[in-house]
Amino acid sequence: MTEAIWAELADVRAQVMAATETEHSSLGEFIRHEVNERADSPLAGIILCASLPRKDSPAQAAARIHLAAAMVLLDVALSLHKLLLLQTPDTDTLDKSLVGGTVLAGDYCFSQAAVAAAHTENPQVVAIFSELLKELSEAHLRHLFAQGQSGLDEFPALFRSGGLAGAVLAGQSDAEQAQTAGFAASLADFFGDADDSNNLHKERFSAALQKKTAAYQHPRWLALLQRGKFNGN
Repeated sequence: MTEAIWAELADVRAQVMAATETEHSSLGEFIRHEVNERADSPLAGIILCASLPRKDSPAQAAARIHLAAAMVLLDVALSLHKLLLLQTPDTDTLDKSLVGGTVLAGDYCFSQAAVAAAHTENPQVVAIFSELLKELSEAHLRHLFAQGQSGLDEFPALFRSGGLAGAVLAGQSDAEQAQTAGFAASLADFFGDADDSNNLHKERFSAALQKKTAAYQHPRWLALLQRGKFNGN
């Protein structure tokens, strides 16, 4: 039933919200906005599609929800740290409390993302998560020291690694994992398109998923396609 994915998305959001609850009011202030912006992003939906196994179970569902929450928390953490790139480092005017709060909030979300990834209880998924974290951290450093560069877009890497980790949870073969990861990465353009009602774009999406994803997952992928940029993201 495709309705299950929307229930799982609600579970992901609840898990992300619970993971970012903190008694430190200053941290919560920095985190809350980013969580509200990103908890319903397409990233979680893509992971919930890619990680559906042929024979599902409550344990499988719990693992994919943990994975989706981990990736969303990582996205939130990266977004918080990226806020520092938008500031002009003038030591006379820089709000050090703002910088400190942003760094702490980002680090807190990184740690919670790692906890959620570990809760999948899948060593290969944890390794994929760790490699992605390394990749994106290095990309942020390169971007920080590169002058005149356009904005850093993490979505292709997040989608690719999320799709790969999801395919691992689904028990797919190595070849199937590669196909799923490539297809998930390609969706960064679809969900980033200014016109999510573009029928030609959706037709290409539909044609690609027929070739690149497992047939039993197609109802979920098509449900995600129909909703497009769901919840305004």
